[in-house]
Parts: sequence; C-alpha cells; structure tokens
Amino acid sequence: MDTDDVTVTATISYERGGITANIVYKVGENSENSVAMTGPAEGGQFTGVIPAQPSGSEVTFKVVANNKDNIEAEATGSYTVGAAPQDYTKLRINELNGNDKFIEIYNFGTAKIKLEGINIYKDTEELVWTCDNRELEPGAYLVLYSHKGAIPEGYDEALIFSSGLSAKKNVRIQLFDPSATSIDDVNIVNHPGIEYPGSFGLNADGKWYVQDTPTPGAVNIDGTESMEGWF
Repeated sequence: MDTDDVTVTATISYERGGITANIVYKVGENSENSVAMTGPAEGGQFTGVIPAQPSGSEVTFKVVANNKDNIEAEATGSYTVGAAPQDYTKLRINELNGNDKFIEIYNFGTAKIKLEGINIYKDTEELVWTCDNRELEPGAYLVLYSHKGAIPEGYDEALIFSSGLSAKKNVRIQLFDPSATSIDDVNIVNHPGIEYPGSFGLNADGKWYVQDTPTPGAVNIDGTESMEGWF
C-alpha cells in the first residue's frame, strides 16, 4: 500500500566473493534512483528497501550485483502500489506430458491472476521457467513446451521451458509464486517405468490419473488408471 516500504531480497553468490549489490528503481516515467543493499547474510542474501510510493504508482526495479572481478549480473521486477493481492493458490499443475513434452497450468479461481515472477522447478533444484508479465484468466490454461520437444510452429518463446520431460521416469515439478512460496508440487517417486502414450493429469475428482488422450489447453479427459500410489 502507499504507506508501505518494499523490502527486496536477493540471493547472490560468487565463489571468489567480494559481492556488492544495489537496487535501481524507477517510479512511472521518473528518473532512476539507487539504493544500496546490505549483506551478505546467511545463504548469500542481500536486502534493500524501496521507500513507500503513492497509490497507483508503477514501480520497476532491478537488482544489480557486482563481484571482486567486476562481473555484473542483474534481475528485474515490478509492482503496482495498491494493486489487489494475487491469489496464487488458485493455480495448479493440471497436466504433464512426457511424450509431447508439455506442462499445463490451470487457473481454477474466479479472478484473473498476474503470473509475473511465477517459477517452475524440475527435480527440486533446476529452475526451468519464469513467467513474464502475462495474466491467466479464470478457467484458462497455460501450456509450456519443453525446448527438447516438438514445439508447435510459431509458439510463444516465453512459454518454452529449459528442460526435458520424460513419460517413463520419476519426476518432480514444483510451481512457486514470486516470493518463492510453494503453490503446487507434483512429486512422482514410484513411476512403474512404463512409457505411457498419453498424459498424466488431474481427473474431475482432483486426483492424478494416466489419461489416454492429451488435452493441452483444454479440459482433461478423465483417465481410469490411478497414479495415487506413485506419489
């Protein structure tokens, strides 16, 4: 809100150390301002504060990091002061397909959700996708294709994730909100090792099944083979 300072936390590492970091932020079309970040704290965290801004302000910022070898890196973000908070709990992983190599996200809520900063991790440690500033309407699907699969011609490059996806191996796909809070976690640890031809997806009862017919971007067709013992 317009009375709130905004704390930005970044995890920054470099094996030779000597890291410094600043937040460079801009309010609307005004000139840029810079704030020094403190750190590193435990885990390599650096913290800085963007002061409170008037309601309705569009704030864009970047964390600019340097190390002792003068190598620079940056990460960006943005927010609108006074904007309604996003209910990320209405997002879920709805379908996984290791043959056509796609991940489907579904908004089962009644309001659109801003997806900027949403992350997907594969097998716990591998960041494979971060969303841009798009929104997902209620009842809508977002389909991400693997860069190792057959991507539909002309498909949006921002919806391609940087990993493979197998139909016959254990896999863990995690969905996180921009604050790194878990939204959904599909952790297949007891895959029978069979290469199933269809998808793994949520039936209408909210449980995971093998679904013979893939439905990227559409309502799932219920399967009959339960996957509940795979988790």
